[in-house]
Amino acid sequence: MPRELDKERERIAEAGREALADIRRTSDEAAAAVVRVIEQQTGITLVPPAAPSIMDATKEQLMAADLRAQYAVAAMNIVLRKWTWGDAQTLGELVRGLPEDVREQIADHLVKAGLS
Repeated sequence: MPRELDKERERIAEAGREALADIRRTSDEAAAAVVRVIEQQTGITLVPPAAPSIMDATKEQLMAADLRAQYAVAAMNIVLRKWTWGDAQTLGELVRGLPEDVREQIADHLVKAGLS
C-alpha cells in the first residue's frame, strides 16, 4: 500500500512539473511575441526580464537547491560508478538494461532532483 501511495504522489508531482513547464513555455512564447511586435512597430528591441540572480536566493531556496543537487549526485553515483555502460550511448539506453529496483532508484533520485 505505501508503494502505491508513493507512485500516486509522484504521478501528481509529475503532472505539476509538466503544468509548470507548460506555463513557462507559454510565458516565453508570449514574451517573444511581444518583443517581435514592439520591434516591428518601433524598431526598439525589448529584453524580457531575466531569471533572478542566484545572489538574491534565500536560505530556503539554497537549501532546496542543495537537496536537489544531492539527489542528482546520488543518481550519477549509480549510473556512472556502479554500472558499466557497455554499448549504451545514452542514459535511457543504459537504464533499460538495468534491474527494475535500480531503475526505480535512479528514477526516484532524478525526480527528486527535478531532472525528470
